[in-house]
Amino acid sequence: MTQTQLIQQALHTLAYIGVREVCVAAGARNAPLVSALLACSGVKVWNFFEERSAAFFALGRIMADRQPVAVLTTSGTAAAELLPATIEAHYQNLPLVLVTADRPKSYRGSGAPQSIEQAGLFGVYATIVGDWDATDESHEGLCSDGPMHLNVCLDEPLETNVNGVDFSSAPPPPAYEDGQPAPLQCDLVLAAGMHPKDAAHVAVLLARLGAPIIAEATSNLHGFPELQPLLIPGGERALQSARPAHVLRIGAVPSWRWWRDLEALPKIKVTHITRGGFSGLARKENVETLGWENIHSTELTRVDPPCGILRFEPDFEKFPESEPAWVRKIVKAIPAGSRVFLGNSLPIREFNLAMQTTKPGVEFFANRGANGIDGLVSTFLGTSAVHAGECWLILGDLSALYDLAAPWVIAQMEHPRLRIVVINNGGGKIFSRVASLRALSEAARNVIENRHALSFEPWAQLWGLEYLQTADVNDLEDLLAMPMVIEIRPDPLQTEGFWKEWQQPVIRPR
Repeated sequence: MTQTQLIQQALHTLAYIGVREVCVAAGARNAPLVSALLACSGVKVWNFFEERSAAFFALGRIMADRQPVAVLTTSGTAAAELLPATIEAHYQNLPLVLVTADRPKSYRGSGAPQSIEQAGLFGVYATIVGDWDATDESHEGLCSDGPMHLNVCLDEPLETNVNGVDFSSAPPPPAYEDGQPAPLQCDLVLAAGMHPKDAAHVAVLLARLGAPIIAEATSNLHGFPELQPLLIPGGERALQSARPAHVLRIGAVPSWRWWRDLEALPKIKVTHITRGGFSGLARKENVETLGWENIHSTELTRVDPPCGILRFEPDFEKFPESEPAWVRKIVKAIPAGSRVFLGNSLPIREFNLAMQTTKPGVEFFANRGANGIDGLVSTFLGTSAVHAGECWLILGDLSALYDLAAPWVIAQMEHPRLRIVVINNGGGKIFSRVASLRALSEAARNVIENRHALSFEPWAQLWGLEYLQTADVNDLEDLLAMPMVIEIRPDPLQTEGFWKEWQQPVIRPR
């Protein structure tokens, strides 16, 4: 098979899988693929100068539109930069397609420049759909639920005059058939990490079930009026009061500490309905995982007696400049029709605590597969790329520092209303909430928290973004119709006071 045939086979494979967008980080070895891709029709190409951002941006596009997106790299360590996003895609069960250009197979193990062992590079986190050089392979039956890896070995001289293909002419991938729903029963529902379209179906089920619901913002359930009487405020504190016999978890694995504590409570039955297929628990006793078709179940039972969960409302007004109170102000400032991406670590937990309801049409996303803080800005930009309304990212300072190259792609987006909100508390303050770390020396905590005194104004200037540092919530109203970095610095003493009061042990009334 000639190099031209090999390249066109790779393009036909992407089209067959259902790819209609490709994020390209170009180099010499993948130049033939890049050139041919740009000659194709029916496919959108995004270009990046580095691979890590490209992969997380692709992940965001998949999260928003629920279609496969490919990321194309050159050979060597460029391919390795895709691993963090691939791990996240694996645990979210998202079809991220990794296309890595490679040197011929004869170079493997030689240590020659730009030659690493790329085939199988992603281990259990991606299904290999091709490792091709001159061997003809069929592209039939290559669909996968999660990440897929296509390694294309190209020899010199590199052929850069290859005709493109029409991606839109490829037949759609075969649809998967759902199984039969199983009977459902519970006395407490935990909900997190659902696409807004999935949430609409889940809301119907939960309204009929009538059990109390603890829902994270990413469940996208807070906008349904019929669920308001069932939604319990208070998050972690409310969960501490609960005495459930059977927990039904829908969507992604929750962020609450109480969820982890279920490991040591095997008498509590846990049922999962999730697209990802992961239970989120190490224990096997009294745990079952069901397919997504069970959201259409017609056999619903609420276990009696109820779990006795209590409602708790934080007093944000008592600590108005604390970090949780600032997040509450941000919740109120986000306009209807917005798309919101929540950063991991403290922001998602504080947002879940601060939000009791939402304005019409607001959608929430987050990277809650592996729960890392890398690639969050890039993933946010991917979810925002074609959204018509305002798009808000709420993340911590260390998370922003992890992804400083992300705004490169903004120039390719026709989207002026991007709001990147950095809650700058001078380091990783979530570690100060971990009980087992509180006995550390001040020197050790300084290292673990990565304390700093950095400003994010130079970052905004680097990428030509508007910058606003504010201590006045009114500044969040009527923002300029342009991409912005908004830096907020909460009062550390008020933040400590808020958490000290909020984390008091729950005392149930007699």
